[in-house]
Amino acid sequence: MAHPAPYLPDGVLEKLGEVVIAGKTLVTKDATLTPLGVGAYWALTGFLFFTVVYKLSKYYTPLYFKGYKTMKPIEQRDWDTRLGNIAYSIYIVYWAVRLLVLDDVFWRPGGGPITKRVSSDSYAALGVSLGFFAMELVPTLKYWMGGSAMVLHHIGSLTCVAVAALAGDGHALTLWMLSTEFTTPFIAARYMLDKAGLKNHPAYVLNGLLIVASWTVARMATFLPFFKTAWDVREQVPLMNPLSQVLLLVFPATLAVLNTWWYYKIVKGAIKVLGPKKKPAAKTQ
Repeated sequence: MAHPAPYLPDGVLEKLGEVVIAGKTLVTKDATLTPLGVGAYWALTGFLFFTVVYKLSKYYTPLYFKGYKTMKPIEQRDWDTRLGNIAYSIYIVYWAVRLLVLDDVFWRPGGGPITKRVSSDSYAALGVSLGFFAMELVPTLKYWMGGSAMVLHHIGSLTCVAVAALAGDGHALTLWMLSTEFTTPFIAARYMLDKAGLKNHPAYVLNGLLIVASWTVARMATFLPFFKTAWDVREQVPLMNPLSQVLLLVFPATLAVLNTWWYYKIVKGAIKVLGPKKKPAAKTQ
């Protein structure tokens, strides 16, 4: 299994014994984590990891960015989330590509309904995602970072990931949507470059172009094949939990609308930066 529980001291599972929550077995009688147990383990690990990264940011950021202390408190809190955002993006994109493209667990013939296919690795990836979104939602709500659109995105993502993990439904489709986090490092870099006073630096312009390119590929272009795949497996959808069915019908479409709106703003901003500069009006005597 590629996603073990490496930080559990020896004998912990034996002392816990069988663990069953809401009818779901996390630890078996023979002291073994079930796939759902692996997901729960990594959800807790992910939550703790991203919380530590967020909370300690105010201590380690000033070591490499002196301008941090001159920022407003809400800007500092926004900055504090960025390193965790980047780390999660790298993690989930790697596992999404590995499970959806390189492995055949979801697509091999004769493997059962695609909407019900799962693995310990997919449970672990969803677990880390659950921990990340649970932590990220707290400062997002507290400081209303990103506005109502970002709050909706985080609540929807957290709900979809939690239901997919608990019900064992739609792991492939959920990971597919999570792969759109590929754009996150570039969005984080834009914020950091802006706060560092580098909006006129070539690096800022280059990063802006990378945002447009990555958003076009990882977010906009991914929705058509996603919806086609969801349509192709429509006869398997009734096998899913009722809540999973509702989320499949509602949230990807909502996410598509949000991403289109953000894409419009991104492209508009890119045109503004790359377009001809307006000459200042001549002063009248």
